[in-house]
Amino acid sequence: MAFIVCGSQQPLVKKQIKSCILQQVKDVDNCEIIRLDSNKINENDLLNECEQYSLCFNKKVIILENCGFLTGERSEAKFSYSDKLIKYLENENPNTILIFSVIYDKKLDSRTKIYKILSTKDCIIMCKELTAKEWPKQVELYFKKKHVLIEDSAIEEICKRCDGNFNIFLNESKKLLLYKKDQILLDDVKKIFTKPLYNNVFEIQNNLLHNNKEKAIQIFRDLEISKNIEPVVLISIFANQLISLDKYLYLYKKGFSYGEIASQLGENPYIVMKNINNFRNIKSELIEKVLDKLYLLDKEIKHGEINKSYGFELFLINF
Repeated sequence: MAFIVCGSQQPLVKKQIKSCILQQVKDVDNCEIIRLDSNKINENDLLNECEQYSLCFNKKVIILENCGFLTGERSEAKFSYSDKLIKYLENENPNTILIFSVIYDKKLDSRTKIYKILSTKDCIIMCKELTAKEWPKQVELYFKKKHVLIEDSAIEEICKRCDGNFNIFLNESKKLLLYKKDQILLDDVKKIFTKPLYNNVFEIQNNLLHNNKEKAIQIFRDLEISKNIEPVVLISIFANQLISLDKYLYLYKKGFSYGEIASQLGENPYIVMKNINNFRNIKSELIEKVLDKLYLLDKEIKHGEINKSYGFELFLINF
């Protein structure tokens, strides 16, 4: 059997691959697992590995990682395949389980031959991301398994700082557990759990669009001092967030649900919900005006027409 296991977050994809293997192989101890990188092998190497029987085990599992070639992603290092691989997928080695692991920024490309043949076999597994309601339960369960108590306010803060990113959650939680091993409080999270740059820019955006310029300016100044962030980087993130927000609001006004919008745009459901709940009354015309100002500021900074820090702060003041 062959499968595509895909999702935007590596830990969730890995977890789903383990589940897929357990479903297909009754005795995991009697199974050979081989990991291959699509950027380092060719089609013939993959087919040879798939067609060869394992010498020591009844079953062989081949996990082909970095399968960005199955998405709309543009890359010169794409794995190249021909009809030989398609023919193999039509007549597979019954003792081999081939898993295409796809961690994507862009959606799967339904036009690829591999996608078409595996979709007809119902062998495409999408890793469902946690919803906003599911996140607190997941955080609580994670620490419960580690035998560590955590208060509700700390759980809420972790959810805010993760912004639906499971990678961030796992990495930061490991640091948190090194710091506290009995009970985790809100102050512990604030001290240890890094606030992602996206979150900081979101707070600037949130305060500006709700007419709290002083707070937005303070966040920007803190960012410059604590993280040494270049204003042009903030401009890029800010602009991308506004473009995404405009799409969210457009689809929301068309009657799409949070989940449908997230699926349609390939976005995280938690971020979609967070943006719509905070900015549902913001007009598209305002977003366009702000984007024009950001474009002009970016141009002036890059051409040396204005000091970068002064220019960004002036943008905040005159918002």
